[in-house]
Amino acid sequence: MGQALGGERPSYDELAAVVVGLTSRLDDLFARVGGLEADNARLVAESTALRAENAELRRRLGLNSKNSSKPPSSDGVAKPPPTSMRTRSGRKAGKQPGAAGTALAQVAVPDESVSHFPAACAGCGSGLDPAALAGDPVIRQVFDVPQVRVRVTAHLLHILACTGCGGRTRAAAPVGVSAAAVYGPTVTMLAAYLSAQHHIPVARVVEILADVAGIEVSPGWVVAACARMADAVAPANEAIKDAITDAPVAHFDETVTRVAGRNHWLHTAATTRLTAYHIDEYGRSVASIAAFGILVRFTGVAVHDAYSGYDGFTAAAHALCNAHILREATGIGEYDPQARADGWAEDLVGLLGDAHRWVAGWRQQGWHSLPAFKLDDLSWRYDRIVERALAVHPPRSGKQIPARNLALRLRDRKTEFLRFATDFSVAFSNNIAEQAVRMVKSKTRVSGGFRTLKGAQTFLAIRGYISTIRKHGLRAATELRNALLDNPWMPTATP
Repeated sequence: MGQALGGERPSYDELAAVVVGLTSRLDDLFARVGGLEADNARLVAESTALRAENAELRRRLGLNSKNSSKPPSSDGVAKPPPTSMRTRSGRKAGKQPGAAGTALAQVAVPDESVSHFPAACAGCGSGLDPAALAGDPVIRQVFDVPQVRVRVTAHLLHILACTGCGGRTRAAAPVGVSAAAVYGPTVTMLAAYLSAQHHIPVARVVEILADVAGIEVSPGWVVAACARMADAVAPANEAIKDAITDAPVAHFDETVTRVAGRNHWLHTAATTRLTAYHIDEYGRSVASIAAFGILVRFTGVAVHDAYSGYDGFTAAAHALCNAHILREATGIGEYDPQARADGWAEDLVGLLGDAHRWVAGWRQQGWHSLPAFKLDDLSWRYDRIVERALAVHPPRSGKQIPARNLALRLRDRKTEFLRFATDFSVAFSNNIAEQAVRMVKSKTRVSGGFRTLKGAQTFLAIRGYISTIRKHGLRAATELRNALLDNPWMPTATP
């Protein structure tokens, strides 16, 4: 140390005081550095959390019906272009040669014939005699609906006296003739058909009946007509549920709608030939699925999404919808940087697409499952992709990210996901059930939901019956009218 001012060296006490001051200052600096390090760690943690939150929000914002389980109705004007796993067939669009057509053609015996004669000669203008026919007429037929008007039928319920005992007996009224003046089965059918099949609000059904047929009814009458229709098809709907229960493969799904201003879950069960619905106050719970009355008795293969409520019905084998996986994997590949860098999600989509095409090809050759060498290849590739996904997305504390949840589901439920490849009677996806609930969502969009639970149950009862009728190639209007006449269509033993 250099000399102090004036050439004197500092004393020991002075040096000690300087050391104490420097030590105190160092302690203050260390404390400040520690505080800054803590602040930096906190800011880094906040930044990491915000980046994760931003990535999650961006992922949610980018979800649509093609990369998630959101319904197509939620896509709005930004709806993505349609995609399909089907390859091009090489055929031109439109009707194919040899396919049945629906072109209008003349009939041999028309309901009415109207003769037309020229009034004057086209050559000289002279008058013409209709009896002076000079050849066969050109026939042009017009197909039209006659003007709709109410036809009133009076049913005279006569009383007859018995010549034996003298008793008097009145004739029984036909089915539906329950009062002095009632609307017939066709009017009731039309009101119920417009409401349930075409989602037309009650007030507009009233307008249609008045404008088209001159029938003046009230909104309350339309509601009552729908209730009568639901009662008429009730036996058929119970038989449909029994037939689905006995089916080897059935599809199940659930969706939310609005009832009395609150969310209510409705359930559907369907095959390629049958459709049934159920809604109650239990929501999405196992109690509601059990109250539906199908899965509790079902012993076939139940195709559905990964909702855990289905897992407790162990009498059935289960198959999971691969269309859900394709959408989920597509979304993860788009918005998860680790998955995008590794490419496992894209490879999963490609593998499932390959398997879908393999099944279609081997089915055409008469096979009922993929041959062993194809199943082995599919299983090996599937396992490798799942292993990569689990390695790329390791476990972390708290809630797991969607990519890891998907990888765990793929690992734990491999058999259910690949059942379509081991049993060709099982579909690749759950589209049959999803299509059944899709139009119910349209009802929610059109009317905003249902005012009462009873109204929702009435709508679904009619809707399920119509869906089944149409799957059998029958006319809904005809069979609804038959049901009102105590002759509903009933399913056969084999669905």
